[in-house]
Amino acid sequence: MNYLHEVREQYEQYPYPLRDPEDERKRLLTTEDSFLEKINHYCYQGKHDFHNFRALVAGGGTGSAAIFLAEQLRQNKKSEVVYLDISARSMEIAQKRAAIRGLDNITWVHDSLLNLPESGLGLFDYINCVGVLHHLEDYTKGLQALAAVLADDGCLGIMVYGKTGRTPVYQMQELMRMVNEGEPDMQVRVENTRQILADLPPTNFFKRFEKEWLSEVDKYGDIGVYDLFLHSQDHGFDVLELYEWVEKCGFFLVEFIGSKFESKIGYEPQTFLRQSPLLQTITKLPVSRQQAIAEHLSGLIQRHSFYLSRKKKTIASLDDLENIPFFFRTVPQGIAEMIETHPGEKISLSSPDQVALHFMPGKYSAALFRHLNGERSLKTIFNRVRKEGHGLKVSNRELLEDFRPVYTILSNIGWLLLRHGSIPSFVHAASLQRRVQKSL
Repeated sequence: MNYLHEVREQYEQYPYPLRDPEDERKRLLTTEDSFLEKINHYCYQGKHDFHNFRALVAGGGTGSAAIFLAEQLRQNKKSEVVYLDISARSMEIAQKRAAIRGLDNITWVHDSLLNLPESGLGLFDYINCVGVLHHLEDYTKGLQALAAVLADDGCLGIMVYGKTGRTPVYQMQELMRMVNEGEPDMQVRVENTRQILADLPPTNFFKRFEKEWLSEVDKYGDIGVYDLFLHSQDHGFDVLELYEWVEKCGFFLVEFIGSKFESKIGYEPQTFLRQSPLLQTITKLPVSRQQAIAEHLSGLIQRHSFYLSRKKKTIASLDDLENIPFFFRTVPQGIAEMIETHPGEKISLSSPDQVALHFMPGKYSAALFRHLNGERSLKTIFNRVRKEGHGLKVSNRELLEDFRPVYTILSNIGWLLLRHGSIPSFVHAASLQRRVQKSL
């Protein structure tokens, strides 16, 4: 046995997260790192067609990531998803969910990810490992095990806990270790935790932030209580430790891809500091140190979600005019009209997760957004802008540099992505669910 016995026992008794297989009949859950369009943009320069694609979900839990990947890859009979987990009960729930959806492209493996190097499962183009590595005694060995089965040009989607943002939780975990010392019954530990939560004085650090965390308990009940407060192995990372860890294992950190302030903007000091000589000094530091400063400035990062690759420069480039810019998951209406009716003014928008953003449009921004429909390449958009301007004498380079600042802002919050012109548009998650409901 090369994993903690207590961890396996937890997930046998309290499979996480709580899922009812019957819910598959009415909705498809998505997972942040497993959208094919995001994997394509961040890890494959926008050029992957996902034919003959092999994905591994290492620590698949109750199945959401495996099912979402399998749904997206369903039409490609040469692609495969491998689900792996140490909990038989969690895998049983995931299998029931897949069966209701009629998915037959998932291979089920009941094992520890630490056994992957000797598993004979072959190599994978993409490995999803979300909420798993921070629960290992040796998380470096865990990442190295994933590296052993990753194709040379493959990528990983990882989520581990953030040390700074979870400070109140780690204090509660320490409290419950003291309270429950010597108590063998898992359900008794849960009841003890509930009593402590009910009696916390207002001076307690967790009590001050409990509204931020108790939704986990409200949503998942005892399962949420155990995972949040009673986990036998839970390691939080800060940014600098994170970089040291992934580089030690031979990877480059491609980008942070969480939602709201756990996306790229939450790792940028300028998100929190006003323009000043101090900010100018900070932004001259190495990127990892800038991100570490932002993490401590905000205190908001509870999870680090990111892609890893052995290669540098895997993100699709705005400088390739054959790339197609497209809105991801949200299509804000009326940007071109807003710019035209407020000439010379900053434009204010709100992202789906309520992040307010402001940008100063460029000279050609309205025209560029008018022709951005998710199907036209940058080259085609630029040609249309010139044609619309009745022979406007402006070069591709000028239009590109006019678009770049706005694209950067919208890309940093995950609104705008790129795919190469040779790659067709991706199927929306809602359409994937409609296909399932028609077959039921």
